[in-house]
Amino acid sequence: MSTSTMPMPVEVSLRWGDVDSYGHVNNCEIVRIIEEARMRWLMSSGVFDGETAVVAAHEIGYLRPLQYSLDPVNVEVWTSNVRRSSFEFNFRILNSDRQVSVKAVSRMVMFDLEKQESYAIGPRLRGFLTAACGERL
Repeated sequence: MSTSTMPMPVEVSLRWGDVDSYGHVNNCEIVRIIEEARMRWLMSSGVFDGETAVVAAHEIGYLRPLQYSLDPVNVEVWTSNVRRSSFEFNFRILNSDRQVSVKAVSRMVMFDLEKQESYAIGPRLRGFLTAACGERL
């Protein structure tokens, strides 16, 4: 990572309904977990108010099954590849033994819903994303 404060930890609670018939958290629910971590991280910063970003792509690697637990899962979050109108979120979901269960990258694009086109990342948000920037998974 490029700074000593990376990655940023975010806790996300699991739901019993996240577990599939194989006894582990279903792959569809993994996407929900990374979405929840992303939004908690962005919304808590205050710099995302009035902004809109859409998911352009997800890359997800499942390293070990993630089992249900009453304790929230720890999701490590940081950014990478901050460009004109896009950036990436990187995620590591840790299991109860603090082992990485899932690695994921989400490419985000700033998007004007009314005009239906991308727009440049503003200076305040760019500063925040750049400060949280590290190596891409």
